[in-house]
Amino acid sequence: MDNQGLHSIEPLINLGLSKQEALVYLSCLKLGASPASAIAKEAALKRTTVYPILKALAKKGFVSVAFKGSERYYNAQRPQKLANYYEKQLSTFTAIIPQLNQLERKHAQVLGLRYIETIDELRRFYSDVIQDYKGSQYYVIGSTGAWAGIDPDFFMHFRKERADAKIKTKILLTEDSKKVSPTDSSLLREVKFLPTKYNFKSTIDIYNDKVLIVSPELTSLAVVIEVPIMTDVFKAIFEMLWDVMKP
Repeated sequence: MDNQGLHSIEPLINLGLSKQEALVYLSCLKLGASPASAIAKEAALKRTTVYPILKALAKKGFVSVAFKGSERYYNAQRPQKLANYYEKQLSTFTAIIPQLNQLERKHAQVLGLRYIETIDELRRFYSDVIQDYKGSQYYVIGSTGAWAGIDPDFFMHFRKERADAKIKTKILLTEDSKKVSPTDSSLLREVKFLPTKYNFKSTIDIYNDKVLIVSPELTSLAVVIEVPIMTDVFKAIFEMLWDVMKP
């Protein structure tokens, strides 16, 4: 096997071939239709070793088998045809990704995770907050710009509805939120700002029974965590941060 052939081995291994299978395929490609003895010589392998390798390559579609008299001849499948095959396989897999994602989501729900995919779903979540947490309090860590920027009109209205429902919030905000964070005391918000070096684009809402993480960096728009022990951890971390932060 020459140096050029050796350089081609790694991509073939990445496709799922063993090193010996890659060597034998490249030998077939170089020789054209040939008996196992010639392929073994080219690949510098024993003939008895090459037979099961050729059988495996034929099963994977990398070589075809033809007979000349009573002797088998092995011919490498053309690289472009293999590329087309793998492209078709990839397209087939890509087409079922939405269904596979649904299975993943169902499993996550069993584990106490729920994904929010759209802005409409996120609006419904916050509308439920108004109903479910009247007269109570929850915590927030986040960036005002990133959070409100998802739907400015909705979140401006939400703040007012939340205050009307007597829901208080304790909020730890990034330093850059000072420019856009409301200062109206009627909104029942108690706010502290994080040091400048703590800058992020996510927002975490910590309720009594769940945690909501909203981030444009997530695959989904938001994720709801309804695992009691994790909710308790988030609460404890928030309270610790709140106690050490200056107003």
